[in-house]
Amino acid sequence: MALKDIVEVNITRQTTSVAVAAFNVPLILSQFATNKTTTAFTRARVYGSVAEMASDGWTSSDAVYKIANAIFSQNPSVNKIVVGRKDSNDATIDAALNAIANENNDWYGIVVDQALVSSFADVASWVETAKKFAIFWITDVNAYDPSKSTDLASVLKLDNRNRSAVVWHATPSGGADYIDAAWMGEGFPYEPGTSTWAYKTLNGVTPDTLLASQETALNGKNCNYYTTVGGVSITQEGKVASGEYIDIIIGTDWIEARLREAVYSALVNNRKIPYDDTGIAMIEGLVKGVLNEAASKGILQADSIAVTVPKYADIPQADKLARKLPDVKFSALYQGAIHSVTINGTISV
Repeated sequence: MALKDIVEVNITRQTTSVAVAAFNVPLILSQFATNKTTTAFTRARVYGSVAEMASDGWTSSDAVYKIANAIFSQNPSVNKIVVGRKDSNDATIDAALNAIANENNDWYGIVVDQALVSSFADVASWVETAKKFAIFWITDVNAYDPSKSTDLASVLKLDNRNRSAVVWHATPSGGADYIDAAWMGEGFPYEPGTSTWAYKTLNGVTPDTLLASQETALNGKNCNYYTTVGGVSITQEGKVASGEYIDIIIGTDWIEARLREAVYSALVNNRKIPYDDTGIAMIEGLVKGVLNEAASKGILQADSIAVTVPKYADIPQADKLARKLPDVKFSALYQGAIHSVTINGTISV
């Protein structure tokens, strides 16, 4: 008789993988023919370098190639980009972006080919619903005129867009240097919470020279810009159109995605999560785990995190019958970042 005849052990591996939302992959949105590349281009294609793009038929004169080069030229660099194709037959920009996302939705940020500048406001509307993030490069001098309100920065501020950052940048004499792509390429390699979007130097981007009054006007419209301060070229102010900081928006999206993934993973990897105080405590633990990770990354303040869950006895019968757990709540404070410092001192003899 063998041991297995006495003690039978059967182990089921609960290791179903749940897709994890990526916050470090940019999408380049452009319009071009399906036969532009060596293999017919449907809606989206992933590239890990401009060398890969060149082997697929892109040339250094193509806007998409130049935009990608601005992204990959930052150090450290993102591992990959997605090129998304708007079709000439798309009725709206929403139709184009939905078609791209249906084919490949493993990206988070959007930079848009300047040839589609008339679609910027529509892209800004789409990312609000899709919970993505966009950076728009504008050259409109009305942006730094406080009396003007037709520029994109003014329009998106009025619309209170939380997922669109506008950056003003004059086209340098040597040709476009794609500050929107470079800025996204600089920020995306870093984990949400570990970096802000202000005071960053962009490889390959020429800084602008702005009057103090022009900077004030841009700040008033929550429009970012790139100038030299103290001998260093830096981005300012790192905000989306609504006035919120970019890192806060991305950090919040990270928390939402990780909470959803953690709870869903538990639901699919356990034969059953009991509907009692023990099962409720399991959900509570998952929420605390994600929030604590957010604190470790610099998104939240660790000592501010509080999670509350209902007692089984207090849950309405209708929710129990529907197997729905209500009223799982948490509160926390953002960690934020220091962007300016005031120092007061007295020196005496």
